[in-house]
Amino acid sequence: MSQKRLNNTIFLMFLVTSNYCKAHNITAREFLDLDKKYVILNYVSECPDIFDSMTNREMVEEVDQYVS
Repeated sequence: MSQKRLNNTIFLMFLVTSNYCKAHNITAREFLDLDKKYVILNYVSECPDIFDSMTNREMVEEVDQYVS
């Protein structure tokens, strides 16, 4: 993975975390607990191209579908 792609993936992971926390009014710690259970950030890192084209709301909806 190129450095540019890695940086983009990390940024997307940050966006997903931030957006999800805001949408569900949870803390980053609570999100990380959820991540331990569902491996959300790994999901994001496996398909960053999909998340790269999503709006903030679509990111949250995608994660909601993934964890349900």
